[in-house]
Amino acid sequence: MTVVLTGATGFLGSRLLRALLAGGRSVAALGRDGAGRPLAARLEAALRACGAGDGELAAARERLTAVPVDLTGPGLGLKPADHDRLAGEAEAVWHCAAALSLIDTEESLAPVNITGTRRLTELADRSPAHVPLLYFSTAYVATGPDTGPANGQRLPSALEAVTGYERTKRRAEAVVRDWATSRQRPALILRPSLLATDRPLPADAAQQPLSTLGTGLTDLIGQAPPLLRRIVLHRRPGLPRVRLRLLGDPASHMNIVPVEYVVDAVLRLAALHHPPGASTYHLVHPVETPAPLLVDAVGALVPGVELVLQPAVDRPNLIEREINPMLANFLRRDWRSRADGHPPLHEVLPGLAAPAPIDLAYLKAAMNFLVAATT
Repeated sequence: MTVVLTGATGFLGSRLLRALLAGGRSVAALGRDGAGRPLAARLEAALRACGAGDGELAAARERLTAVPVDLTGPGLGLKPADHDRLAGEAEAVWHCAAALSLIDTEESLAPVNITGTRRLTELADRSPAHVPLLYFSTAYVATGPDTGPANGQRLPSALEAVTGYERTKRRAEAVVRDWATSRQRPALILRPSLLATDRPLPADAAQQPLSTLGTGLTDLIGQAPPLLRRIVLHRRPGLPRVRLRLLGDPASHMNIVPVEYVVDAVLRLAALHHPPGASTYHLVHPVETPAPLLVDAVGALVPGVELVLQPAVDRPNLIEREINPMLANFLRRDWRSRADGHPPLHEVLPGLAAPAPIDLAYLKAAMNFLVAATT
């Protein structure tokens, strides 16, 4: 039997793939050829970027099958016999692939995020009746306790989500929920918050939000004249620091969760028995991270700069015009877990180790700031 997995070249999916293979599972990774490389090569590169060495990769080749597909096409673009064989061999279907963008429109994201999810339910529908579907959503589709028709309470609507990405994920959840209910099949809706890792990420690896921020800062500093670059990166005793005003809400928070914790939790959840219907789990950190702590972490990376977080920036200078759009997604919105009303993971999974604390050191490491490239 085989775990069918989509999104295995992404930040979370590649780590799920590595963990499944390390646990001795066979995996059929669905994806696309791209960037001049076949899917098999992309999967191997993703595993190597997660830390897999030559021995681990050799062992992985024995249990990993690359299955090029068209996620949005009928039958995933596979021949009917191949589609049926894949479904028949599945012990679980894990749908982690998504078009992730906070600026693209709902219409442009819908083919992958909604139609693609429907294609995966069609595959799961042809698998044995006990086979679960695990759908990876996001914590930010929730506006409060996520309850279903069974207790008469309202589910938050797609219109309440802020971005096109969130709206498509909300609609995709409805696809999964409707499928699980109508077919009386088990489904897990998994809602991680902002994923991160404090381990180094190669430049060509799939990134996470904080490392993307670190890359942006690296690029911005790298474009500065050498003198300004030295001033920014090194605090000179007796000299004033460069003052930058950051646009954001000092009272806002974000929920940042280590990807290693999420992978551990998902493996444990997948091992549980789940009744027919959809069960929702929030994969979030139990402690919210205040926005000023992220500002402090950025400041620690650029000690020659004094960063001031404020709700409005009048007449921004050139650097403020460059840096504020980069930080706006983190600092202008409250990214709390929205997990109120959901049982904490440690109650569902008593053996689950607590996640690493998101402190100043963690945030600095998670930004993967390539200081050496800017000096």
